[in-house]
Amino acid sequence: MVMCRVKAAMAGLLCAAAVLAQGAPVSPSVEASHVVAMKRLTQGQYRNSIADVFGGDIEIVGRFAPDYRHERLLAAGSALASLAPADYEQYDLMAREIARQVLSGEQGEKNLGCEPRLTATGTANDCIGHFIAHYGLKLFRRPLTATEQSQREAVVSEVVSLGGSVNDGLQLALASLLVSPDFLFRIETAQPASNGQWQLDSYSRAARLSYFLWNTTPDATLLQAAHEDELMQPAGLRRQVERLLASPRLEQGMRALFTDMLAFDRFGELSKDVALYPAFTPAVADALQEQTLRTLTQHLLDAGGDYRDLFVLDWMPMNRTLGLVYAVPVPWASGWQTYQFDSEDERQGLLSQVSLLSLHAHAGSSSPTLRGRFIRETFLCQPIPPPPADVDFTLDEAFAVLPTARERLQRHRKESTCAACHHLMDPIGLTLEHYDGIGMLRLRENGSPINTAGELDSVAFEGARGLGAALQNHRLVPACFADTVYRYAASGTEIPHARDLQAALNEAFAAGGYQLPALLRAIANSQSFYAAAPATEEDQS
Repeated sequence: MVMCRVKAAMAGLLCAAAVLAQGAPVSPSVEASHVVAMKRLTQGQYRNSIADVFGGDIEIVGRFAPDYRHERLLAAGSALASLAPADYEQYDLMAREIARQVLSGEQGEKNLGCEPRLTATGTANDCIGHFIAHYGLKLFRRPLTATEQSQREAVVSEVVSLGGSVNDGLQLALASLLVSPDFLFRIETAQPASNGQWQLDSYSRAARLSYFLWNTTPDATLLQAAHEDELMQPAGLRRQVERLLASPRLEQGMRALFTDMLAFDRFGELSKDVALYPAFTPAVADALQEQTLRTLTQHLLDAGGDYRDLFVLDWMPMNRTLGLVYAVPVPWASGWQTYQFDSEDERQGLLSQVSLLSLHAHAGSSSPTLRGRFIRETFLCQPIPPPPADVDFTLDEAFAVLPTARERLQRHRKESTCAACHHLMDPIGLTLEHYDGIGMLRLRENGSPINTAGELDSVAFEGARGLGAALQNHRLVPACFADTVYRYAASGTEIPHARDLQAALNEAFAAGGYQLPALLRAIANSQSFYAAAPATEEDQS
């Protein structure tokens, strides 16, 4: 009964947070004059942030609002994502449960480190104030305003006046921080610079930098650098960028980048015909994603390799689970080791990995069209429009009896409404037809030999090896990757003079031997990356 009365007393604060979390353009708790973006935390960012603020043993119970993909990236969609009332209720439940765990038992004593109590006048003592300020800074990624601080302290006093304990009050005060848009959204604010341009302020820079490189909230060192305005100076910014790049946590951030870029979130909804592909199990699906992420991080981070060489690598991380799928011997009983393919093997490069081949195929068959589209859009940044609304799919039935995908796709080349797009996709995807619907090797389809000849922008080749070599030498491949990483880092924010920035990034990427750290460093150190559009009269009102 006490808690019901407490919740009623909290209704005003929580309802205000709910309205903002559903997409209101400005949070009243942000005192800067110009809010330039509100980016909802992705599921991964939320989980990482909670673990970094409170510890990895905090259990998160509840349903997340679905992430939104825009221009092929969830990161870009975060700037457009809002929260429906039902979503907000779930975040409220998660917040209350997290707060309960943080302040319960030995965990609570450890997190408090002092005795929270009310003074003789009913106000919060220094212990309560310090607790709220400490976690407010970590959760909001900036210091609390005086109003925000006093609101949470008043919550504790109100709970006690209604018959609850100080701990009950602290739990609700902490929960109110966790359901605030200032936590659920990365609210970026800008200020005028000496040159008359607008730029992100220190704390917004810290958050953008940390979520870009580590996919989590800024640590104490980065927040202190923001407090001292170190990030506003080129030398200070470089120091922090180098610190983040040198950290083992960079791998966590890059795994998030590659997971987003390759749309691995779709594995959760991927289904295969179990009668046709009994080898494709949930354990295999998990191992496939891990294999590709290990390939990327080992080549690009550990070895400092050339990004273009990903398409011609003759090795893959392998474990016992994947040995059957790749039909290779795996003598080690557990763990991951590097498996080296011989020079004549069909497997070469990233595009011959089963994760990508299975993800871009149908439930019961391969799909040259899906695979070709994926390559065009992901590695060449060439969007393919959806099929016209008036396409007659019943014609496919007449061609279904043809033995190979190449023969079945011939009719698309003859249909005027289909030819243009399929000419871009099919000749690429057909070179991967030696891999079935889950990426296992085959040489024949329905008893007929498979022809893997194809071409990419007038360069003819055969099979996965030929495709990998064509992509390795394609001029658009490194530029596309630089563009993808830049858009991921910006998370949907429109940056002034973006075209000039992208051109500079392409030059820096090439000068750095097409190594990923060189590209990350160029983005994170660029003052243009932190530029913002000027405030309008509406922004300042």
